Amino acid sequence: MTETTSSITPNFDSTVDAAEFTFRFKKDKLGNQRKPVTLRAGVPSVEGIVRILETGGKGLELLQDALYDVVRGALAGWVGDDEAASQGTLDLSKFTWEAIANQPREDRRASSITAEQWAAFAADYQAVMPDITGKSAEAITNATIVYLKKFAIIKTNKGAIEALKTQLALYAENSPNAEEFAEILDLLVRRADTYLKADDIEALVANL
Repeated sequence: MTETTSSITPNFDSTVDAAEFTFRFKKDKLGNQRKPVTLRAGVPSVEGIVRILETGGKGLELLQDALYDVVRGALAGWVGDDEAASQGTLDLSKFTWEAIANQPREDRRASSITAEQWAAFAADYQAVMPDITGKSAEAITNATIVYLKKFAIIKTNKGAIEALKTQLALYAENSPNAEEFAEILDLLVRRADTYLKADDIEALVANL
């Protein structure tokens, strides 16, 4: 990490850690696709965060904005999954900083997936899956509705979740555009696994 950080700044800076960022692009209307771009840049280290807290000013304001965005993102995921979400049904214990930190990384990043990306995924899924599965366009459309709700509307139906998880695997193997939606696919598979294991966890707790 010292070597990488040094390549970002002339001298080693203990207030900065090197991080890697990869950016992927969708195909344009002509089918052309820009290659992924991977960049390395510095982010505040633990020592850097302490320095920000001590210095205050605009740096601290930016840090507070970032903290706000993390909490808002966690709440946004819950609101998107639960149509009955309201202040009255909000369990604040699930949205403490510690609780959010212990969520799977894919779940924490879910709010960064834009509506346009979800729509593009749904359109591609609907375009390729009828031929792959032999299912009707209506059945494929219904599947995308469940995916867009991240399985929440069928969370107690393990059979349906298993079937749709299998279809996701087929999509990932056969769609030439699947790599564009890797974050969405990872999120959906993890969410499906969470719902599939839910009853097992409850049974374990009940028998402690």
